Amino acid sequence: MKGNTLPSDKLSVVVRVDVDGEQIQIAATGRVTATSLQGLYPVVQRTKGLGGGLDVQMDLTEATVDADALQELQVFAELYEVPVRLGTNNVTALPSRDLQTTSRAA
Repeated sequence: MKGNTLPSDKLSVVVRVDVDGEQIQIAATGRVTATSLQGLYPVVQRTKGLGGGLDVQMDLTEATVDADALQELQVFAELYEVPVRLGTNNVTALPSRDLQTTSRAA
């Protein structure tokens, strides 16, 4: 991830454990879509299960989050009690990838 300054649609996830062992952070870069969330959820659930009661937080400040994914993410975060950090300008109103693919094929 270091040195890569070009934004990517591919979701990349890194799990970081605080040196003091008080918190686990799941940091994602790339584009968060409703589809890519399906791959992120198991990572969050496994991390919470292996964390031994440590606080788990999702950091999406370096990711681009589609608006439709944001709604789904909010429900997930509330249901599983996982705080989500977002950047101030990283939520997009772009059409979903499925719509973009369909429109290009037409």
